[in-house]
Amino acid sequence: MPIRGLLDVQEVVFDPTLKRLQIADRKSAMAFLVAKTVIETAKGGERDPQRLSERVIQVLKKPSL
Repeated sequence: MPIRGLLDVQEVVFDPTLKRLQIADRKSAMAFLVAKTVIETAKGGERDPQRLSERVIQVLKKPSL
């Protein structure tokens, strides 16, 4: 997918996902991680903003080992 398409998806999903995760600082490391995860998940083929946001939140809330 062209980078422009990924950026369009990222813009639609980024702010609502930050809000749901209660991340106020768009320049924080966590906000960067959200953006990176949105793009990586979109690269996997998901385009629906609601499902994409849900998947990003699931990934970020997984306990790390």
